[in-house]
Amino acid sequence: MKPTQSVSAAAHWRRVVAEVEAAAAPGGRRRLGLCVVEGTRLFERALRAGARVEQALCSSSFATDEGRRAVELRRSLEERECAPIEVADEVLERLTDGRSLGGIVGLARIPSPPSLPEVLAADPNARFLACVAFNDPGNVGALVRTAHAGGAAAVLAVGGTDAFHPKALRTSMGSLFRVPVLEWPDWASCAADLRRAGVRRLGALTRGGADPRDLPRAEGPLALVLGSEAFGLSAADRAGLDGAVTLPMAAGVDSLSVNAAAAVLLWTLARAD
Repeated sequence: MKPTQSVSAAAHWRRVVAEVEAAAAPGGRRRLGLCVVEGTRLFERALRAGARVEQALCSSSFATDEGRRAVELRRSLEERECAPIEVADEVLERLTDGRSLGGIVGLARIPSPPSLPEVLAADPNARFLACVAFNDPGNVGALVRTAHAGGAAAVLAVGGTDAFHPKALRTSMGSLFRVPVLEWPDWASCAADLRRAGVRRLGALTRGGADPRDLPRAEGPLALVLGSEAFGLSAADRAGLDGAVTLPMAAGVDSLSVNAAAAVLLWTLARAD
């Protein structure tokens, strides 16, 4: 604690530090309803998206940085009654594992997603990107960013796919505050809900699916369903599909990265609309 800090001020920043540490884990995020925002760019994009940033901690160098972006970000947070709390540099380094993204970290309220019927009411021809049992948060964040760029109405996080893991949030570059994320505990329940809502389910497979360029024009809502990069969609998962596609590739190549495949398929489907 700095000599000029009161006991109550020190207790406050220690509480915020504890909440940031808690929100790094799934249980903490569920309990607090908060996710970790890290770095200047992610704070900027969260604020532009209208996210509710509730706490911010910054290093001494960020607190005194007179560069335009730092000044504007501090002002924006102050206007939202969330002025950054200055803490020792070693505290920030511990919270960020030494990443140098701008000397600021904090907490934002996890957005409340619309229901599936609400998404379809807003867009009867909605495109969804379903991520089934993704165990790499970096892949999840990259796919959310791809879904955003590809015009998907929502991302479906299925079977333990953790969209608001800190790494997923960083990798999404703020798209997680723009694209709704709807959650299901498993693919069977998600597929059943999509079927009842009239959403066609198209799986991405490494082999055995149709060439996406040969697909007929899609009518109505459609979900592009992807399994994890490590395991893909299981035989049981495929039972919940209406069809499957496989991207043609050069001889000797097993597959693209899951994010590259999603980007190509979303673009191909958009051209077919």
